Amino acid sequence: MVQGANVGLAALSEDIGSVTMSLGWSSPTGESDADVSLWLLGGNGRVRSDADFCFHNNPVVGNGSVQLLGKTPTADGFEDRISFDLDAVPPEVEQIVVAASRYGGSHFGDLKDLYLTLTDSSGAGLVRFTVEEAGAVGAFIFGELYRRTGEWKFRAVGQGYASGPAGLAADFGVDDAGEEGVAARSPDGDSVPWSGPQAASPAAVPPPRAPEPESTAPLSAGAARSQEDPAGQPATGAPIDDADAEGDDDVDRKVVEHERAELREFIKGLSPDDIKSGGWFTKLSAQALSSYTEKVDWRYFQERYEGVPADAVVDQRIKMAARYAALEGGLSAGAYSAAVVATLGSLGGASSATVPAAVATMMVDVAFTTRLQLRLAYDVAVLYRIPLDLSDPDDMWKLIRVAFTIKSGEMAKEGVVKAVPAIVRPVIKRFYSGGVLSAARGLPVVGKYLLRRNVIKIGIPLVGVPLAVVLNRYTTLLAGRHAQAVFRNEARVIELAAGLSKRSRHPQLMLWVAWLVVMADKKIADDEALLMRHLVRLVRDQHQVVDEQLAHLVDIDRAEVWRRLDAEPGDLSDLLDVADRVATVDGDVNSRERAVISELRERCRRV
Repeated sequence: MVQGANVGLAALSEDIGSVTMSLGWSSPTGESDADVSLWLLGGNGRVRSDADFCFHNNPVVGNGSVQLLGKTPTADGFEDRISFDLDAVPPEVEQIVVAASRYGGSHFGDLKDLYLTLTDSSGAGLVRFTVEEAGAVGAFIFGELYRRTGEWKFRAVGQGYASGPAGLAADFGVDDAGEEGVAARSPDGDSVPWSGPQAASPAAVPPPRAPEPESTAPLSAGAARSQEDPAGQPATGAPIDDADAEGDDDVDRKVVEHERAELREFIKGLSPDDIKSGGWFTKLSAQALSSYTEKVDWRYFQERYEGVPADAVVDQRIKMAARYAALEGGLSAGAYSAAVVATLGSLGGASSATVPAAVATMMVDVAFTTRLQLRLAYDVAVLYRIPLDLSDPDDMWKLIRVAFTIKSGEMAKEGVVKAVPAIVRPVIKRFYSGGVLSAARGLPVVGKYLLRRNVIKIGIPLVGVPLAVVLNRYTTLLAGRHAQAVFRNEARVIELAAGLSKRSRHPQLMLWVAWLVVMADKKIADDEALLMRHLVRLVRDQHQVVDEQLAHLVDIDRAEVWRRLDAEPGDLSDLLDVADRVATVDGDVNSRERAVISELRERCRRV
């Protein structure tokens, strides 16, 4: 692209829900660098608050939708990467300006090979903008993402600020510096809020990034701003229990820190063998759900969200959980180091009574996301009114599989890299050796599986914090959306079963007809098995009918069903409706199901 050009992202790819941007430059000495910043602007061309200013000490903004992924050294310079979840950007944000700043009198004109690239979530390149000449400026806007009639577009700006970072801060409203921006006309005719370079009075802007000691953990968005606040911890039964979807950074940080403190006490009670054997997960599951399930039921949600559809509440709670997971990732990740990875292989070799401190630090993060996602899945099930008896091993295992998106055989077969988003896979492959991953594989079953998922966030130089933020948010969003899909589908099946049972004039015969259709092709789909389970339950509860003969049936005989039909007097049209609906529960009706329904129709007519 050339300076000033713009393009609609939808015209470049079908996969633009998440995109990654890279800014790069080089210098003759190989040492010069710049700090990237992003500005989330409303319709007036200014930030809504200082929280919409994204930089190295506030790397996650926009409820987690915009994230700095960190800086990677190149052969003779640096490259910074930024992740945008465009589907999740708050609707009030109309424009995201991508800039960089230099300090101490340094200028962008001293750098060479300035460029910006944009890729979709599959890694396919969308645009590349090369800056020909930056000039003697201390701040530089590379480009911007902006909405126009519901579509995201990108503009190659290439505009410098002689007034440096202070000019950016003044124009975009950080700390109320500067004048209101004026509207300008873009090359495609769009009217875009925009402020050109201008002299500005000094504004509060971030200082140059100073090296941090290894023991200091950089904090995530919100957490960094509120660390000094000594206010009391909130009393809450779960991380996603008592906050609103839009959130307040101080409140969110208090909730997260309260949960982390509670989990640190839990980790202190574990032995190395608990971690190595996977027993930590058994103990955490009991701790996570015992008191929580007593408090959180359908009535709880009815009182909090009276009149709000279940889909809307589920969506809100998923976003809350993802925000807390991202905050926790930022708080934990800075404490990780290569020493943490090294201690994984020594579990069991250390004292049997003491968990190494480094492993305990890592386990707080693992336990936090584990408990968060388990409770989130339970919330989704309750909101869709899915009957769950957590004292029943089958129901408990279902909740675990849904909460952690575990597919059949996945714990044994899935590689670690497959469990992370595509945008960070190159980083993982670059920095991880087989030894690190093999240490994690020494842990069995679910505990092993979950630790293996989470260990990937640690020990990567330079990008540990933003990577942990991205992965925590990503896996929690993934878990929430998976739970929503699974339990919403089950709610659909339950609704179908309830309707069939309520309308049926022949409840016992209905079960035989339903099973005949299910077994027509000698295969049982998951939704078909689910439908039969709920049909049998509802017929038992609503009609007090329990058919022991059907329960012990191995192979259904059509002749037996036809005999029962012939013996039943009156109108049997309700059974035809049952057959039609059962056949479609798992998708399109196949030829064998159509044949059974056709014969059933003829039999009902004769009766």
